[in-house]
Amino acid sequence: MNARELDQIRFVANHFNGLQGLRYWVPLGLITLSLGGTTYFESVPFRLLRAVFLLGGIFLAFAARRYYQDRFGEVEPQSAFLAELESLSVYSPAGTASRLGGGFQDVKPALRLFSGTMGLALAVLFTVWSMSPPVLLAEDESLVQAPWQATDSVFMAVAESAGFSWPDSKALLGQLLYGLFGSFFLAVWLWRKRRASQSYYLGCGLLLLGLSASGASFGWILSQRGEAWARLEQSLTPLVGHLWVAVLLCGVSTIVVGLLDHRQLSRMLKG
Repeated sequence: MNARELDQIRFVANHFNGLQGLRYWVPLGLITLSLGGTTYFESVPFRLLRAVFLLGGIFLAFAARRYYQDRFGEVEPQSAFLAELESLSVYSPAGTASRLGGGFQDVKPALRLFSGTMGLALAVLFTVWSMSPPVLLAEDESLVQAPWQATDSVFMAVAESAGFSWPDSKALLGQLLYGLFGSFFLAVWLWRKRRASQSYYLGCGLLLLGLSASGASFGWILSQRGEAWARLEQSLTPLVGHLWVAVLLCGVSTIVVGLLDHRQLSRMLKG
């Protein structure tokens, strides 16, 4: 066994639970897709499809747990928090870890990383919003056509008033959704030591964060003149103007990373 294989085994052992994509990411993606139907219209086929996604996600989350236990077993990782306390007791005047007060608490590194990444992404997003000219986005909600037949039905205009202005509520939610999912994927990639085998998290994270930033700066794009800017505006409008598109992309991205995690786990454990 070479060093690379040993490193892969160590990685899978350390992230065994997190790599169970069928248990976490795929159900979350299905549930996200089930919520997407609420952003357009309430036809009977869409209600049934939403119910299938929702129930399928819940069922898969419980069924996958039993599947992973029966097929691969369980891994109980050593608590990094206890290891930190043990190392602290060598230098601390409090003595050994057993003498420390039971009320001592610490913020886990994962929580600090995820909250810091999301906070930074949202801070950048709000900064771009404040610097971009205010824009009015209005989606056509006549509900006559199916959503995929009305991707270009967005009315846009640069507002006359100066200063910060919130976008349309649905456009705002879509940009926030891109930012939240994108920053979360990026945080997962950083937490897993920026491994090349986990680069799909980086790709999905940068894609969604890029769409979030593009939506936040859409007013600046609209204020430009030229054929190149017009083409960019036309290509970005369906992505930043429709909330259901944001839900669809975030849900599909979550399912994709879950399936790739499951594939990596299965290959490593020869499932």
